[in-house]
Amino acid sequence: MKPILISVFVMIFPHRGARAQTVTQPEDRISVIEGAPVQVKCNYSYSGSPYLFWYVQYPKRGLQLLLKHTSGESIKGFTANLNNDEGSFHLKKPSAQEEDSAMYYCAL
Repeated sequence: MKPILISVFVMIFPHRGARAQTVTQPEDRISVIEGAPVQVKCNYSYSGSPYLFWYVQYPKRGLQLLLKHTSGESIKGFTANLNNDEGSFHLKKPSAQEEDSAMYYCAL
């Protein structure tokens, strides 16, 4: 089994008249063994109704939308559940694969 490196980055897109908002991802890099579960954490603070997204950028490719909080979908095995009480939108996959090695961006 190969180790898989997942890099994370945070993006915040403020809009006009927006209140204070923050997004944090505690880990800069995550290394997991192929086939193991992976979770990429995204915590946020926002006083209104948040719109959260996960983007992915595979090596030598452009940025792509992976998930948005309103979809409730599983894309490429990834899911993310919005938890307003905890202020979290963690990205999860039960079995990481080598092709999951990429930069993952949480955006508010």
